[in-house]
Amino acid sequence: MTIRNSQFAIRDMVRWGKLLFERRLISGWGGNLSCRLGKDRFLITGQHAPLGFLTARDLVEIDRTGRPVKKTQQASSETRVHLAVYNGTEARAIIHAHPPMVLSFSLAHSSFIPLSFEEKYTLGEVPVVPQETPTVTDTESVVKELRLRPVVILRGHGTVAVGKDLREAFLLTDLLEEAVRCQYFQNLKPNSHGPSAEPPPKPKTEKAAGPNAAYALFSREHIRALVESANSDPQFQSAGRESGLTTSLTLHLEDTDTPWTVHFDEGRITRSERGGEGEFVISGKREWWEAIFQRRIDPFLATQQGKLRLKRGELWQLSRWFKPFQRAFALWQSIPVK
Repeated sequence: MTIRNSQFAIRDMVRWGKLLFERRLISGWGGNLSCRLGKDRFLITGQHAPLGFLTARDLVEIDRTGRPVKKTQQASSETRVHLAVYNGTEARAIIHAHPPMVLSFSLAHSSFIPLSFEEKYTLGEVPVVPQETPTVTDTESVVKELRLRPVVILRGHGTVAVGKDLREAFLLTDLLEEAVRCQYFQNLKPNSHGPSAEPPPKPKTEKAAGPNAAYALFSREHIRALVESANSDPQFQSAGRESGLTTSLTLHLEDTDTPWTVHFDEGRITRSERGGEGEFVISGKREWWEAIFQRRIDPFLATQQGKLRLKRGELWQLSRWFKPFQRAFALWQSIPVK
């Protein structure tokens, strides 16, 4: 670590700690921050450090085991979860905060589903991870979720957000608090109902009828089941006709270099074929496709985060068919994969 990098990181921690306090995303001595300084070096807030009033003395440089470089310092009590997240994800900065609306929401819910399109694209569905100890001891469940999305909620304890820098982690924390606030006021309205959608029917395929039936990911049988589920669903076809869904979409499994192209014509899938000549090409590794088909992550969020890559076409072009594609993926996620 160079002196210049260290000084920049210190200024950054002081700045975003102050903004967290001013936005009332933390209070008192709550919360903690960290950022990566190098391969095996991190900067983290010290024990009992007030984020709104940080100085260089409140920040602790640690190695990959959590041991302070200066033996007289004590790192945050949440150092363990910070290191686990760095080890298990691509995060370069982490913010653990205590947003009051989110904290209150977490006590009675198992996940948060955003209302607005921006929140859906940026946050996706945010899980509430059980939390039964004063500090995070079950780091595995937190890391598991943060591999799929940029922020998680700890029940009764706050949020953990990750990013390429502290600014990104801060903006995610702030956006989640505002999203929960908006939903709270929406629910205060008489006869108010959140966004709803007809649940996808069970796929009408012979194999899927068995209780333990599952398809090999991107096998011919799997693709056939996807096509049949969409073409047998009136809601998908209606949304497709209304939006003029006529295009071709290639789904590409990178691990085995398996591309399938699905052709749409006015809200109906007319054919599917092996190959990657679609007008739009979405590509990703098995880990992310499995997470999508298992309903662990929204496909639009996965694309926004870069877990899936739009290798051909533009996202704004796909957005005009958001409703039928959203319905199609909801149907496809009801088909078990192995």
